[in-house]
Order: sequence, then C-alpha cells, then structure tokens
Amino acid sequence: MSEVYFIDVKAIEKVETLLEKVGVGNLTGTVALKMHMGERNNKTFIKPLYAQKIVEAVKKHGGDPFVTDTTTMYKEERYTAMDYYRTAYAHGFLPSYLGCPVIIADGLKDEGVPVNEKVEIAKSIYDSDSMLVVSHATGHVPSSFAGAIKNVAMGCVPKKTKIYQHEVTRPVRNPDLCTDCDKCREVCKQDAITEDHELILESCIGCGACMGECESGALKLPDDASENLQNRLAEVAHAVLRNLPYSNFVFVNFLIDITPFCDCAESDPEYISPDIGVLASKDIVAVDMATIDMIGKHLFKGDPAVQVREAHRLGLGELEYEIARV
Repeated sequence: MSEVYFIDVKAIEKVETLLEKVGVGNLTGTVALKMHMGERNNKTFIKPLYAQKIVEAVKKHGGDPFVTDTTTMYKEERYTAMDYYRTAYAHGFLPSYLGCPVIIADGLKDEGVPVNEKVEIAKSIYDSDSMLVVSHATGHVPSSFAGAIKNVAMGCVPKKTKIYQHEVTRPVRNPDLCTDCDKCREVCKQDAITEDHELILESCIGCGACMGECESGALKLPDDASENLQNRLAEVAHAVLRNLPYSNFVFVNFLIDITPFCDCAESDPEYISPDIGVLASKDIVAVDMATIDMIGKHLFKGDPAVQVREAHRLGLGELEYEIARV
C-alpha cells in the first residue's frame, strides 16, 4: 500500500509542507518541474503562483529547478518552442517571477532521446537529474481522465511519441451522414481530409479538431478509442519512467478548477466538481487512483481508471493507497 499525502483546498498555502512530507529533499541536482502551462486563452491551468511556491520549496532543499513542458502535435499556440515560450510568458510563467528558468524540453528542433521503437523522451527532461511532476486533474476527451500518468506520457515526449499515442483516436467516418459542409476540411491543419471528405489516415494525427466541428455525426471516435488511448498512456509513461537515467520522482496532483477538458482547451471553463485540494506521492499509480476516487469516478465520461490499472499491471505502482492528511 502506498502513501498519498493530502492538503485540503482551504489549506493550499501549506503546499511546501506537503512537499516536505513526500520527500522533496530527495530531488537533487537539476530538477525538471514538469507541468502544463496552458494553451493560449485557457483559464484553468495551474497558476504561476503555485509553481513559484513549488520552485521555492525545491530550492530550499537544495534542488536546482526549471519549469518545463513540451510542444504540441497540433498546430496552435504551443506547436513550436518559440510559440510555447510566448504562451507561457503571456500566462505569467516568467523566469523572473518563478525564480527559475522556463525550458521547453523538446527544444527548437523537437529533440528526443529514443528509448524503444515507439517512445522518445524530450531531451531536457532526459538530461535532468530528477523530476517533480505537477499535474492538473481534469476530465479528458477521449482518455476520460488526465492526471499524472497522462502528464508523463504526453508531456515528457516529443511529437513523434505524442502521435503514436493518438493513432488510436483517429476518427471513423460514416459517409451516409456527411452533409459535405466542409467544416472538417476548414479546421484540419494537417491537410488530412480530401475534397470528397475522405480521411487521409497517414496524415491524420488524431487531434480531434474535425470531430469537434462535425455537426452531422459523420466523424466520430472509434468505439474502443478511450480504452486504447489509456493503455498507450500507461505504456508510454512506463517507458519514460523506466528509461530515464534517474529514479527520483515526486508526483503532485492539483484537484482544483476540475473541468471536463484538459488545459489544451480554449473554451470558457465549466466544472465537474468543487475544488478539493492537492495530493502528492512518490507512486504515480496511487496518486492518480486517489485523485479519481476523491473527485468521483462517476463524474468522468467512461472509465477513467483504465490507464491506472494498466500502469499498475506494468509495475509502475500500487492501486491500494493510504491518505495521510497534512
């Protein structure tokens, strides 16, 4: 049974104490503080105020942190490192405020270190000495739930590995329902839809933009997309954590501003749960399982724990946990 530390949202200023309980002092050398700094115009990402407090705690205990994330596979405001720096700074993630550098981990040239045929690890994360994974717990389409496992699997890798995971979310087309409205072609930035509205699968990255615009229901996710994506998230998280040249990890999940969509969404926020607090553990499986249980499994679309069970099967952690209130 793994220990998961918890502070209530009313005591969120005790985040440094939470980190001390979970062993922030073991994060030595250059510490990658992995978090999502929000797509441009997203409002619910974890705010720089909390990142600053975490940076202070890491530095107090001898670590040398940098705030980091990777570029997106879809072509929006975080598609290149330069795009992401501009977005991060617009959201308040300024080195002068945080007290540490901000480094886009896959760099200017989408750099990764291959660890198997499918998975590369973003270069700056691979080159660090330890990692503190700070995740915003949300719902997600189509993985049902986004927490620490997804943050590692999607966030610690360059585009090639992101696309590998999203292969299973490429849309299925029903031509009988297609109204030839052309909205799918207009929104597709990969040129993956022909003039006849057929899908060019080798060009499709599974971003879901076309499905979001399709009003007729002609484009939809495969029936097994959620289970398959969650299994790939667990697979890639396992490959990342087992192939980094270090094993000093801490996982922190913020259960605040809990929305149906991840921080890539630009829409006005809606919420599926009241704010709860912050969880921290050295066990990525336990912290995500505890997060799902605290929010309530029934509030997610589909089964959010598929990825957690698969990560447990692969040996990343324990499903059973004990909550220690701080």
